[in-house]
Amino acid sequence: MIISANQVNDFKTSVEKISDNDPFACRIISLYNSYQPDLAFVDYWLISNVDGVCTGAAARSGTNFVLFITDGCDLEEISSFMRVAGASSILCSGKYNLDLFGYKKTTGAVLVRNTPFEFESDGLNIVEPDIKDAYDLIVRCADDNFRPPLFEDFYVDVNHKLRHKTMRMYAISCNGNLAAVAMTVAECGDGAVLGAVSCDPDYRKQGYGSGIVKYISNRLIEENKAVFLHRAKNANAAFYDNLGFKQSDEWCEYIFER
Repeated sequence: MIISANQVNDFKTSVEKISDNDPFACRIISLYNSYQPDLAFVDYWLISNVDGVCTGAAARSGTNFVLFITDGCDLEEISSFMRVAGASSILCSGKYNLDLFGYKKTTGAVLVRNTPFEFESDGLNIVEPDIKDAYDLIVRCADDNFRPPLFEDFYVDVNHKLRHKTMRMYAISCNGNLAAVAMTVAECGDGAVLGAVSCDPDYRKQGYGSGIVKYISNRLIEENKAVFLHRAKNANAAFYDNLGFKQSDEWCEYIFER
């Protein structure tokens, strides 16, 4: 059964009980903590079995969906639901194959780290950057694996989540410029998902990229959060291997042509 969060007594607690430190569940919980279901551009659903036991969850932000799927889910039911949901994209674990059509599919590795880095940040100027400055750096580092949204959309979403403490963002400043930036795109009680890790081309090969990842990761691990990131296929593999991140899953994104 797929039930609207509006019909559930405690949606978040139900998902947390079975999330088992899952990055897709973390994304859904973080979105729920950021934007309540009475808003028009978000929706949340609980997935349960015939006995009413929660087995997964789904969330919508605009036309972008995130699915938290477990072995107890009915994939046929989820596929039927998604075929009529009007999604432009669906992000979920690559462990499960949905019966959909009219899409292109991208995949990559889900990486995780649970232990802190041996890292001294005393020689680095760590700052909480201005959103516009961070965005400009992210844009300069964009490639085929990541295309940032329009600034207006980025600013509104990031500013809102920073104020609601469902996101954090740090940067390294060097000679008055941002050399590197990293942020959490989702946070929940036991995990966080890193995203938009960027290092200015003029400051590469100097340890700034790894430095900002180590800094934000240690802050999260100190709070007993597992640190996840979704690495694009064949992208930055050596960088994250050298940082000691291990693959825990595969992510896939269904992108629909409209």
